[in-house]
Amino acid sequence: MEMVTLTTGTGKEFVGHVARPQGEFAGEPKGCVVVLHEAFGVTAHIKRVCEDFAGQGYVAIAPAMLAFALGTPEGVVLPINKKGLDEARRLIEATERADILGMLEACIAWGRGQKLNVALCGYCWGGSVAYMGASHLKDVAACVSYYGGQLAKLTAEAQPTCATLIHLAEQDQYIPLDEAVEALKRYHPAAQVQVYEADHGFNRDDGVTYDPGVALVARRLTLDVIQRNM
Repeated sequence: MEMVTLTTGTGKEFVGHVARPQGEFAGEPKGCVVVLHEAFGVTAHIKRVCEDFAGQGYVAIAPAMLAFALGTPEGVVLPINKKGLDEARRLIEATERADILGMLEACIAWGRGQKLNVALCGYCWGGSVAYMGASHLKDVAACVSYYGGQLAKLTAEAQPTCATLIHLAEQDQYIPLDEAVEALKRYHPAAQVQVYEADHGFNRDDGVTYDPGVALVARRLTLDVIQRNM
């Protein structure tokens, strides 16, 4: 993977981790996917997600969303444990919504500058960020949200007009599932909502709640909605 440094409209710099397609799609990618990380930063898992999208013919970029709270473009990768989660929550709380939207806007412009349509795909915190970004920014072809914790609140505020796929888990202890599903039905009935017999983080392939069968189904649906709308 390569790293690029992008700048928001307010002059703040951040790093994006980029995976590019090889082989038949190297010269003409199918599109650009902005991969929005979980609370812990651009982990090895998130890099593998980017590489998987690249293997399917997409340019993938994962911005370091914790960069602004730390004042360093590279952000940080936190340990996936209680201490890391507590620190992640502190950093997320210190991150302004306007800065995150500015970061997404810069990523979208970066993809569009390569004459590519752009989709947002996020996990955990990134799942909420993807939905928020698609609701407030232009030039988003598709939005995919994996177990975003703020969906009920966000969908009551605004909804994406692009194709939207939501992945939720029945055993998720971090998200009030019924509240999220009911809010999406009420405010965003066009969204495709998939609920699985799984736990939060079912897609993270190095986590204790990883469910390979569910992750495979979700991946297939994710690639389908992105491909159909690019």
